[in-house]
Formats: sequence, C-alpha cells, structure tokens
Amino acid sequence: MQRQDARAPTAQAPDELTREVVALATGLVSRMWAHHQARVAEFDLSQPEAKALLNLEPDCCLSMRELSAVLNANPSNVTVAVGRLEARGLVVRRPSAQDRRVKELQLTPAGSRLRASLLRRMTAQSHPLSRLSSRQQRELVRMLEALLANE
Repeated sequence: MQRQDARAPTAQAPDELTREVVALATGLVSRMWAHHQARVAEFDLSQPEAKALLNLEPDCCLSMRELSAVLNANPSNVTVAVGRLEARGLVVRRPSAQDRRVKELQLTPAGSRLRASLLRRMTAQSHPLSRLSSRQQRELVRMLEALLANE
C-alpha cells in the first residue's frame, strides 16, 4: 500500500474558464446587491421588508406561510417584516375566507404604488444589467434558468 503525498490535491482544481466565470459572477452579484441595498434604503425599507413587498403581487393574496416559503425565511422573521409593512399602511393582514386560522396578505393601494416605484428604481439605467441589450438580457435569462433548473 502506497502512502499518499500530503501535498497532493485531493480533488481536481477547477479549470481557468470556470474560475473566470465564478469571479465574474461574484463581481456581478456584489454590484447587484449593492445596487439593491441602495434602492431599498431610498424607500426606508429593511431588506426583509423589501423582499416581502416585492414578492406580493397587486390584486393577489399570499398567506403568511406561502410568503415565508417564497422568501425561504423563518415565519417569525416574516411576521416582523409584515408587521412593519402593515404599520406603514403598505399591506393588510386578514383571515382567509377558506380557513380563518390562516392569515392572508394583500398590498394596499399605497403598497402597490411603493412596490411599483421600488421596482422602477431597481431596474433604472443605473442597474448593472442596463448595459445589456434586450436580446442579451433574454439570453442571460435563458442561461440563468438553465443553471438554476435543478436547484
């Protein structure tokens, strides 16, 4: 039985192209996150509040449980964020017509307006992806969907 050299790599190192893709993707994510944080701050929202607001569609209800699942967040954290949005008059929380134990969330007219304004600001010309043409953005969407398909 041969002894393995302790300095020998146990796994094959990623190739140079993969390293370049990872470095560029990391840089893009960092820029997009900074852009996202700045836009959210303009509206005096916390990150959890913004995530909740952006995942509620106008004229559509989500239960607290559904929103927690969409956000991949602890229900108690979602409750705090929703409570703050409710205090600002941006969402209403009410019992479901099908099951009164379930709380449904709906954007108020003020919440719908703020959500639309936030989305406009997040996708404005200063957005990191704004340098891509519509065709390039559609191609990027297809590539990202392929990468995330098995998640």
